[in-house]
Amino acid sequence: MSGRVGTRTVGGMETTVELRTTVAATTHDDVAAVRPVRSYQLLAVACAMLCFRPLGVAAVVSAGSVRTRLALGDLEGARRASRRALGLCCASASVTLFFLLVIVVGSVGYSNTH
Repeated sequence: MSGRVGTRTVGGMETTVELRTTVAATTHDDVAAVRPVRSYQLLAVACAMLCFRPLGVAAVVSAGSVRTRLALGDLEGARRASRRALGLCCASASVTLFFLLVIVVGSVGYSNTH
């Protein structure tokens, strides 16, 4: 590191200032640490209202945990809670689609026999 050195006298006191330039290499870990963590709060609320409720409510709780963990400085815990919220939302939607499929197939089968 090289820089410029300047000397200045103010009020009878001599002050020396050295300006340095620093270049930092960015690694994958640095970029991952800066990337924001999504909470999926809106998706979780939509799943709680429209899809399988028990998993949707669990997703809302997990999504709320993301902000709490970020406020406490627990970045890895916030990422885990974010992934858990997204996973619970997907599970809630999957269970709902499965139930709808069972209802449709059952009603078609029932109407064909009667």
